[in-house]
Amino acid sequence: MQAPKKIAVVGATGRVGRHVVDVLHDRGHDVVAISRSSGVDVITGHGLAQALVKIAFPGVPDFYQGSELWDLRLVDPDNRGPIDFTNRIQLLQALCGDGEGWAVPVRELLSHWDDGRIKMFLVCKALGFRVSNPALFAQGDYIPVEASGKKKENVFAFARRSRSAWALIAVPRLSTKLVVPGEPPIGKEVWGTNTLCLPRNAPEEWVNVFTGERVTARESHLYLRDVFKEFPVALLAVSSAERKLSAS
Repeated sequence: MQAPKKIAVVGATGRVGRHVVDVLHDRGHDVVAISRSSGVDVITGHGLAQALVKIAFPGVPDFYQGSELWDLRLVDPDNRGPIDFTNRIQLLQALCGDGEGWAVPVRELLSHWDDGRIKMFLVCKALGFRVSNPALFAQGDYIPVEASGKKKENVFAFARRSRSAWALIAVPRLSTKLVVPGEPPIGKEVWGTNTLCLPRNAPEEWVNVFTGERVTARESHLYLRDVFKEFPVALLAVSSAERKLSAS
């Protein structure tokens, strides 16, 4: 008898998909049921990665209205369709809480990634950081960042720099080679000892804009297990202490 496997089923909510899920369950497999409306490789990196790279890349990020949540239509994007703005406003208000910080923990967003709040969270945090650092993104240098290790092909990274201001952006790629679709590529088990090679004169101390975690370089390298410790994509900013030191 074949050993049980973990299998992702795309289109699991359709008539045929439900039957496939039932058959696999009966054969003892661990099934990850994914509806087409939720997407195939959203949380494993690509859906979030595209949004973050678009925001941080040189140029002006362009968002179709309604794309604050998942929008996986296999047609040319059209911003003239009906948008449930009431739902989006309510979700954003629930995320923001009393305005003193984000009311919903990142772990909860990851656990319920299919409702789209995790993308709204990312877009709000990344755009907010961009607005707070206009020179960094309007005139800042674009610096490719290389990775090292056996999984160096599974990450895409770059830095933005303007004088003492820095940002480092890292996203996974080819992530279905790292995890099963539906699972986030985070933590030591996924990334091991693979690292990012920091550019020359880059800071040693960083803060993750999405999680608030501090990430420290070791001999000009950042471990990917620290970069992607709690969240599947990363926007790192210079810590306030490091920025003051660089400015002086």
